[in-house]
Amino acid sequence: MKILIDKNIPYVEHFFSDYINQIEYFSDMDLEIEKVKEDSIVLIRSTYKTHGKKIPKNIKFICSASTGEDHIDKEKLNQMRIPYAFSSGANAIAVREYVFSTIALMLQEKKFDKTQPALIMGCGNIGEGIYQALKYFGFNVSSYDPYKLSTNHNEDIQGYALISLHVPLTTASESKHFTENLISASKFERCDDGAIIINTSRGGVVSEEDFLELDDQANNIQMISDVFKNEPQINENFLEKNLLGTPHIAGHSQFARYHMTKMAYENVVNFLGKIPLEKEDILESKILAFDKKSFDKDMKEFGLPVSLMLDTYNPKLDIFESANFKKIRDNYNERIGYSQVVINNCKSKHDRSVLKELGFKVQES
Repeated sequence: MKILIDKNIPYVEHFFSDYINQIEYFSDMDLEIEKVKEDSIVLIRSTYKTHGKKIPKNIKFICSASTGEDHIDKEKLNQMRIPYAFSSGANAIAVREYVFSTIALMLQEKKFDKTQPALIMGCGNIGEGIYQALKYFGFNVSSYDPYKLSTNHNEDIQGYALISLHVPLTTASESKHFTENLISASKFERCDDGAIIINTSRGGVVSEEDFLELDDQANNIQMISDVFKNEPQINENFLEKNLLGTPHIAGHSQFARYHMTKMAYENVVNFLGKIPLEKEDILESKILAFDKKSFDKDMKEFGLPVSLMLDTYNPKLDIFESANFKKIRDNYNERIGYSQVVINNCKSKHDRSVLKELGFKVQES
């Protein structure tokens, strides 16, 4: 059986070393899945959408090295009895780290402080993790999720200085709590002056058209977007109006991409009825000496070790031009995650706990 694999999935040779002779690579823009003649497994990314495509019966398994699921026409595949799988949860840590670094940047630039109200919308694996961490650090944070009674009882965003979105993209036909255009004109109008909205979920959750129509003098809303409608053909005007835009890489630390491919490998091997082999961990680590003076200064001023966080990852490094969206995203694999950073010479138990809460590794002395 052939294994067709998107050429931009990293670490394939490492995990699929025992299947090299069965592998053929493709580009997500060039794969004509309806022309596949041999029995095949197809390993894709979230950039390849199966909706509207004629899937031949000799496609035996579709595996996506992604956590998002809206690019797969699950209803059609279920009807055809073609199994599919995702790398569910593999990028949660990376998205949390992206949001933490974005908040650190806003703190450093004095656009936000920990006493101002913040709202986490969507409390799945990612949102709940961010909410709990911000609570741990004493931030004035609330959460909303219609499926969790422990959160706020409504989705009103008035009164919040920072809103971070962590919801799936669903339509009115799919859910009574649908999220398509969740943030649109009516919500923009209720935002506080200077409110920051961070979107790492899906582009369609925010109405780009309504945001572009806002009067900047009357509605000083600051968007930070990692996701966009109609990717990769994104709206240049919307991108330019963002305070900060990155090319859908929030979940793409080396750690996350490594584990997405690892999970995809396990899904494929399990489908073949075999046992996945344990592979040597080839992820690089970055070792840093603990800077107690900088740490204490940042904790006192910001409530977070912003210098360490931004030295590890600064979202400003990923600002891009709209024409380069796909090229950058396809080849993005240089970002070191917090979980790849090892801090040594940290003697305080409290300081070690702070670092571990954010996901840094601490070398015990």
